Amino acid sequence: EREIFSGSVLEVAYVGSKGTKLLTARDINQPQPSVLPPGLPFVPRPDQRFDDIDLLESRANSNYNALQVRYQQRLTRGFSALASYTWSRSIDDASNFFTSAGDPNFPQNSYNVAAERGLSNFDVRHRMSLSYSYALPFRKPGDGLVASLVNGWETFGIVTLQSGRPFTVALLSEIDNSGTGRSILGFGANDRPNLVGNPELSNPTTLQWFNTAAFAFPAPGTFGNAGRNILEGPGFQNVNMSILKNTRFNERVNLQFRAEAFNLFNHPNFNLPDNFLGSPTFGRITSSRDPRHIQFGLKLLF
Repeated sequence: EREIFSGSVLEVAYVGSKGTKLLTARDINQPQPSVLPPGLPFVPRPDQRFDDIDLLESRANSNYNALQVRYQQRLTRGFSALASYTWSRSIDDASNFFTSAGDPNFPQNSYNVAAERGLSNFDVRHRMSLSYSYALPFRKPGDGLVASLVNGWETFGIVTLQSGRPFTVALLSEIDNSGTGRSILGFGANDRPNLVGNPELSNPTTLQWFNTAAFAFPAPGTFGNAGRNILEGPGFQNVNMSILKNTRFNERVNLQFRAEAFNLFNHPNFNLPDNFLGSPTFGRITSSRDPRHIQFGLKLLF
């Protein structure tokens, strides 16, 4: 931590953490892979009295490492700002026991949970945020109409930039390629494809976010070798900004006008692509987050 200029402070830090005995789930009644359907008279489960038996247990592990940089400009001449940047990496073998948009949070093979080790569902490699407030330096002495229009303007803003979240490529939930049954948790069958090439594209588009030809169906009765959370989704860029006008009638009464814009530049922030092999839109992005939204407000303070 060091003071750079008068009223400004720069902080650089390393942050690391390790998690053990984290809550996760697996099917302790999963049959072995087979080309035959699970259950008698086909492939028997360990306990044929039941279908899947999902066990919640504290067995997962995680580790997190990050470089964090923070710059703060304390209020000086009506201006203050706070900027922060994080370069991080989070790895685990289970991020939760509820399915998320990009990963089932449920193992493909419940007897080989070590194969689930990969990026955390919430891993964001780069994140930068900037917030500021500024009392605009417009000043007009007096109490007349011109002074009321010129004085009392302020602006606030928040800028957020971050890289994308990881996601797992899987088979459609109705495709039980391994013959191990469909779980009530996760995506369904939770089977993954085989990785047969480089899945990343140098110039991804909404029509093809990753190399779909890099994934193929495994042989029936086998698990796929594609790892968990091996691809990264679209990043996020957003600017929120507001302008305020305070008009003070006397010491007790103040009229405040606000104009606020969310996603000021109407930047398209896309959701994760279709990550299910076998889907007609496999590899495509079909939705996005909220577009620009502008609102106005008038408040009387007394």
